[in-house]
Formats: sequence, C-alpha cells, structure tokens
Amino acid sequence: MRPGRRLAVTYAVVALAALATTVLVAPTQPEYGADPPWQGVEVDDLRQEPGTTGWRVDLRAALAPEAPAECLRYRATPVEQGLALVSAAGAWTYGFANDGDCATPTQGVGTRIGALDVDRGTFRWVHDVADDLAGLDLTGPALVSSVTTVPGAGLVLVRAAVDGEQVLATLSLETGRPVEVVETGSAGDGDQFQTVGAVVVTGRQQGVGGVYRYVLRDARDLDRVVWSGPASTTGVALALTDRLVVARADGSVQVDLVTGVERPWGARLDRLIGYVVHDDVVYAPRGGAATGRGDAGFVALTAGGERLWSSDRDVRGGYSVTRSCLAVTDVRSRTVTCLDLATGEARWSDRASSSSALEGLPGQTDDRVFATATAAGPGPVVVRALDGSTGSAGARVSLPDGAVLAAAGRTVGYALAYGSSGGRSTLVAFDLSSGRALWEHAAELQVYAWAGRLVDVDVDGVARVLVSPDRLAVPTGSSGG
Repeated sequence: MRPGRRLAVTYAVVALAALATTVLVAPTQPEYGADPPWQGVEVDDLRQEPGTTGWRVDLRAALAPEAPAECLRYRATPVEQGLALVSAAGAWTYGFANDGDCATPTQGVGTRIGALDVDRGTFRWVHDVADDLAGLDLTGPALVSSVTTVPGAGLVLVRAAVDGEQVLATLSLETGRPVEVVETGSAGDGDQFQTVGAVVVTGRQQGVGGVYRYVLRDARDLDRVVWSGPASTTGVALALTDRLVVARADGSVQVDLVTGVERPWGARLDRLIGYVVHDDVVYAPRGGAATGRGDAGFVALTAGGERLWSSDRDVRGGYSVTRSCLAVTDVRSRTVTCLDLATGEARWSDRASSSSALEGLPGQTDDRVFATATAAGPGPVVVRALDGSTGSAGARVSLPDGAVLAAAGRTVGYALAYGSSGGRSTLVAFDLSSGRALWEHAAELQVYAWAGRLVDVDVDGVARVLVSPDRLAVPTGSSGG
C-alpha cells in the first residue's frame, strides 16, 4: 500500500472512531439550563463537598447578644442578589419548644434587624426597632412578626406588637435608620396583616361575630390612611401590588392604592377556594378542585378580577406556580398536570404518578418541575425531574427520609434533611441532570440559601459561608460532568 493511501485510510478510521464516540456519548451528555434564575436570585453552584473556610460572622453577637445561644435560631429575608435581612428568633418559632431556661431570655428577641452582605460576610447595618418603639413610650418586650422590603422604594417594612399595640415602621434599606413609625391600633388575636409591594393592609373584627374593618396604607407614606372600610364577617381580603380587594356580603370591591377609590371587583373573592398570586394574576381552584367531588378545574383572574381562562374541569388537586406552569397534583387519581399560565391549557399530564407535590426550585435556570413522592412510612423521598414543556421524565433523585427540596444552582439541586439539631440541618446536593448524589453537609444548627449563598450556622450563632475546595464550576454552555 502506498504511503499516501495508508495515511488516508488511517484518517478515515480515526474519523469513524470519533463519529462513533460522538454518537454514543452525545445522548448521555448532561443538560443544564441557561435561563435567568427562577425568583430572581442566583444560588451558588457547588459540585464538590464544601467547607466552611470562607467568611464568618457572629450573628448572636450582632442580633441577640443577651440571649443564650442554645435558645436561638436565625431567619433571613432576601433583598436582592447578595443581600439579606437577618434577625434572631426564639427556637420555638422553628418548632423547638423553649424550655424554662429559654422562655424569659428570648422575650423581645427579633427587634434587631441586620442587612447582611452575604458575598463579604459583613453587616451593612444593624438597627434595633425597640429604640423606635421606645420613642412612642412603648417599652415592653416586642414581638416582630414581619420584616419585608418595599421594592423600588429603598425601604424595609417592619410590623411589631408591644404593650398591647400594633406598630408599623419603615427603615432605610441603605442605612437602617428609621423613616416612619406609626401606631395602628390595639393588638388582638384576630388581627390581619398583608403587604405586597407598597400595599399595606391591616384588619380586625369589630367584636365577636361582627364584620371586619380594613385599613389600607402606602408603605412609602405610612402616616396617611389611604382608605378604611368594612368587609364581611368572614374577613376575606387580598393585597395586590397596586390595590386591595375586600369581600363583602353583596360582592367584592377593589380599592386603588393611589386614590383610595372603591369600585367593583370582577369576581367574588369569598367564593374562591384558596388561591395563589403570581405577577398579579390570581390562580384559584373552583368547586370540586378543593373538595375532590364533582366538577373542578382552575381559573385565572386579572388584578381587576376579570377571568383570563378556565381550565378543563377534570383537573383538580394541590397546586403551585412554577416557571413553566400552574402545577397541579391529584393524589387520588395519581396524576400530575402542567397548566399553561397564559392559557390554562394542559401542556401535559402524567397519569402514572405517585407524587404528592409538583414544584419549581428557587434559583433554577431551566423549566424543570420536580415531582416528589413521599413514602407512607419511614423511607426515602423520591423526586423525579420532569421537563416543564413536555413532561418527559429526566433525573430520578433519592433523598433521605423527611427531606424537602430547597433550592437549585445551575447544575446542582439542594435539599434539606434532618440532622443532629433535630431540625432539617443537613444539606444534600445532587446533579440536576442525572440525579446523582454529589455530597452532604451536616450543620450543627442551621443551613440555608441566603440571598444566593449557602450559609452554615453553628450552635454558637456563628454563620459561615460554604465554599467548594476548588470552587469547581461548570461554565455556562458546557455539558458538565
């Protein structure tokens, strides 16, 4: 054989081998998303078992220095990528009963609020709302029940009860300094409170068996009452980003946040059997969707109460909003269904499912939905990843007994499992494409995703960010491994 021909044959063999390799490998290549993170915050993508060698910050010293460490837990509200509002709470708020030694020291815990930069591990500011309450001559132990941000206004809205009074306060998100502090009336067990955007709603029943009365305020000007009016004896109201909807015996009304003007709402709020709101669209079951009897189906309503769509009446069950759809789980018929958010049409159904929940994960960068099946007794939790567009099955994940899905990076999913703390203090990581277990991290007290960073909190109240030893990452556009 001539040298030229021998070389050509060699090239051909190499090319065929490469082609065969491509054909064999391509179908099994991992697939990961490249969309913006679901719910707006990108979660760390740690493929190797992490350590606590990054930053550390003493939460107890900053937020509850007088309380015993063993009596505390910590909660965080994401503000934006890399920034969280953090406060301390008595252990009972997380399902751990305070014993006699913890009841008194944790009274008033939670009034200190800190803006934590989770990229650097430093507090931008810490402010004690108890100082603002003292300015109103309210000096007893305070219970802070809500800490939220007001999008676009640079404000933090705080609700607290002290000395039998309810108080609303706003702080500057930039500095933590108080902007407004307003008493809203006496505190009672039946008090209602909602806030969405700048809409702030408080309500209470006017005596036993009486009607509820609601007050609408703008978080940017708390001292001004935009509107006050009666509702029904059942106390059904809904806060949306630019209005309040109130149910009355003769129909439902909507109140504009800017003008305070009432006008009819397009549906009966009190006839909705539960609902979930996404982008100011109200998704609700109707009839037997909640009871499991008779006709069912779901409806979608605009902010004004006008009907956008009605689904097929055969769809019923528990429901949640994901990136792709209104995900409905019918445990009785063993069916999960994905309803298109815009039209209500069934994108797909899986009629052989044993799932008890169908959900999306904060931070995920694709349209997968995760179907969770929990055993009747002790045993692993099985999760199936389904394509949000087609319902086709993807990864199958086996998690420890009692584990719950928590968040996702671009290639890594995270779940929380029970640990030595008695709570879900073990973080379990798995590959989103294959379902393969990657690692577990057992924290002493708590472990959560705070504004995109995975944070470990120990029994002394010291928080440490989790970092992979080599910061192994899969570049966007890469297949991974």
